[in-house]
Amino acid sequence: MKRYYARILAYTALVLCWSAFYAEPLAAQTSGSGVESGYDGGFFIRTTDKKFSLTANGFIQARFTSNLAASNNFDLALGRFALSGNVFDPNIRYFFQYEGSTFGNTNFVTMLDWWLAYTVSPALTIRMGRMILPYSRQFYTHPGNLLFTDLSNADYAFNLQRTLGVEVSGSLGFAHYHLMLMNSVRALDGGPSQVNVSGDIGWLARVEVPILGGGYGYMESVPNFTGAPQLSIGAAIASNPVASRSGFQRTLAGDRTLNITADAGFRAGGLSVQGAYHLRNNTSGAVSWTDNGFYVQAGFYLVPQLELGARYSSVSFAFPSADAFRLRGTETEITAGLNYYLAAHGAKIQLDYSLISNNFTGAAASANRVRLQTQILF
Repeated sequence: MKRYYARILAYTALVLCWSAFYAEPLAAQTSGSGVESGYDGGFFIRTTDKKFSLTANGFIQARFTSNLAASNNFDLALGRFALSGNVFDPNIRYFFQYEGSTFGNTNFVTMLDWWLAYTVSPALTIRMGRMILPYSRQFYTHPGNLLFTDLSNADYAFNLQRTLGVEVSGSLGFAHYHLMLMNSVRALDGGPSQVNVSGDIGWLARVEVPILGGGYGYMESVPNFTGAPQLSIGAAIASNPVASRSGFQRTLAGDRTLNITADAGFRAGGLSVQGAYHLRNNTSGAVSWTDNGFYVQAGFYLVPQLELGARYSSVSFAFPSADAFRLRGTETEITAGLNYYLAAHGAKIQLDYSLISNNFTGAAASANRVRLQTQILF
């Protein structure tokens, strides 16, 4: 029994010592820092002093695609779960995002984005990790805020999507800029490789200039928009050491591409108009050639919840000789769509029809394609 009481006294003394030396300072650090929770663009929990926060977001797109006589298929187009927030300081931010999909007869969950960022000032934010690239205006837009169920064929052929790297960005005067050093960028249908070819580093630069109304930004459609007219123009240039074959982009591992794009977006009342031009110089060994493409699209709200959309897209591949993989010629896409918004982009139903010539993107996009998609975004 004496040993038992001695142990209790010893443990009590240790607890008292810990309290004296550590508990008080910890209490002082958190004094006045309560916790609040709720919904604000996502479900959040954070300290009242804003030093720590955690926000959860979800995104689901369920899609039916019919290539009429060729195929009919249901897919979970995109399913995403994201956690974001800040630690120790509102300027130290983090972002984790996972994605699931059944495209390509798969059923996978993968780490989509994972980065850390520190904001020094409005003119300078430093970010490092795996992230979406600020290259194409359409791809940089969240897929839940697109005018149609999916990207234009031109964007599939020319966008630079995600990779690992370091980015500096910010606002200088009236322009917003991005500068990056990065690993090789794979296309949407590329392999899992994220490495550099022969240790070669890619780079990227983008600038966006808001001309009217604070700028059009990166949202292709805004339900119930009542603000002043908005107009933005943007341009980007990037060098990419290709590390993975892509049927969408007709590139092979070992290629080196110089990519240039220019884009614009305009919004007024129920009308939104967006377009982009893409140019890519591709070098493979001693051979060099230039591919190009563009899209232009418009959406108009017939009534506050019902939107009509139309898009024209063109892709021209120009490999200098006949080749089964490096195609020559022009593909066109003509798409018409109808969107019904139950709760803005938070809950909507989209229907579109596309007439596609030459069909560069393969069996998934035959000459006549119908897509029906439902979405929840929170």
